[in-house]
Amino acid sequence: MSSIHVFDVDHTITRHSTGVRFLFEGVRLGVFPIRPLFSVPGFFVRYRSGRMRAHHLRREIPLLKGTSRAEMERIARASFERRIRFDIFADAEALIRKLLASGAEVVLASLSLDLVVRPLADHFGVREIITSAFEFEGGACTGRFAEGPVFNEEKRDRVLRLLASRGVAPEECYFYTDSVNDLPLLYRVGHPVAVNPDRRLAEEAARKGWTVLRFN
Repeated sequence: MSSIHVFDVDHTITRHSTGVRFLFEGVRLGVFPIRPLFSVPGFFVRYRSGRMRAHHLRREIPLLKGTSRAEMERIARASFERRIRFDIFADAEALIRKLLASGAEVVLASLSLDLVVRPLADHFGVREIITSAFEFEGGACTGRFAEGPVFNEEKRDRVLRLLASRGVAPEECYFYTDSVNDLPLLYRVGHPVAVNPDRRLAEEAARKGWTVLRFN
């Protein structure tokens, strides 16, 4: 295999955050309380502006503690069927399906949760995902991340480990993202692609001469 195409998910493949869709679906189903969602706007202002740092991401999410994996998977499937599947950029879907049809390997790499991204990956027929995940003990979520959240340098390191396991050089990797938060990985791959880039990523893409795509 000569190359791998890695896609960020939120705002690159989907118009909105898959994690937020998951949380709101949990509230709709009566599993999660609504109060913790009041902090979501502030979180995303920091994230979208590129002011988010790894230490801002909590190592424990009390909201999810004690929820069974089966329940969380049920919420994730419902959020995909009710919202996320209709939130996919048509251009992103067309490109991913074209790449898969050509025999290329596509990987989804996201800060979002494994159980949230998996239905999206299955929708495309993508096997490999690199995502954040929670610990489970006795079938119940501890509220703690199993590893560091897949963000910034952690996303870079996890993708580079995957490439090494495939015997693919970073120079042969394509990485598609909307976010300045993904600069650590963009700097390492041979084919960085800015998709509907935020302001700071657009500026860096112009400075570096990177490919810019506009998905609709």
